[in-house]
Amino acid sequence: MPLLGAILLSTFAATLVSFVGGLLPIYHSEKVSRATHYVVSFAIGALFSVSFLHLIPEAIELSTVEYAMPFVLVGILIFFLLEKFIFWYHCHDGKCPVHTYSYLVLWGDFLHNFIDGIIIGLTFLVDTRLGVVTTLAVILHEIPQEIGDFGILMHGGFSKGKALWYNFLSALSVVLGGALTYFWGPAIEPFLPASLAAVAGAFIYLAAVDLMPELHESTKISHTLIQIAFILIGVFLILAPEFFI
Repeated sequence: MPLLGAILLSTFAATLVSFVGGLLPIYHSEKVSRATHYVVSFAIGALFSVSFLHLIPEAIELSTVEYAMPFVLVGILIFFLLEKFIFWYHCHDGKCPVHTYSYLVLWGDFLHNFIDGIIIGLTFLVDTRLGVVTTLAVILHEIPQEIGDFGILMHGGFSKGKALWYNFLSALSVVLGGALTYFWGPAIEPFLPASLAAVAGAFIYLAAVDLMPELHESTKISHTLIQIAFILIGVFLILAPEFFI
């Protein structure tokens, strides 16, 4: 198979798996609605885990701590400003038809998937077998995150259909990133560390600023323990592929 075909096939496979990850909560939407804080807890664990245990270490490995960490801060500040802009544009008298963090999730997921596509493309340019293994790793990491993202979109005010459609559109950026890398790989590669670090900062902002405060709406000890359990499940499911690949 030609190299471009292999990259496109692999990235599209990653897109479809992300789409399936968004589909899963639809069939249990009533349960998701009743257990919304637990879905948010799962998403918090997944976002923190992706950021601290996947994106930041990879950015540091490709550069240095001194280079990568300032871009984590840049990502946090950019998403703070972006949320302010969305709030000004979509909300009136303090009321928002869709919570602002839903749009941030889509932007963050788009960038994250785009970078995943670049990584898949770069590894295929190095070695086909490495590209296949990287694609599998991306797929396994994406499933729990996409389930969490879909839950966040529905919790933030999107309908099932709209949440699924936008989730799928953001996932298509994997294909875009892979295709661009095939044609412009050497030109894109130097920007990877900064991009990975900035996306990590964006996810940290989403998890810490927008999602964690929602868990404080319930003060029952039993609810808190379940929230912690779901956060740990989100962390574990992102970490799990590392033990099998």
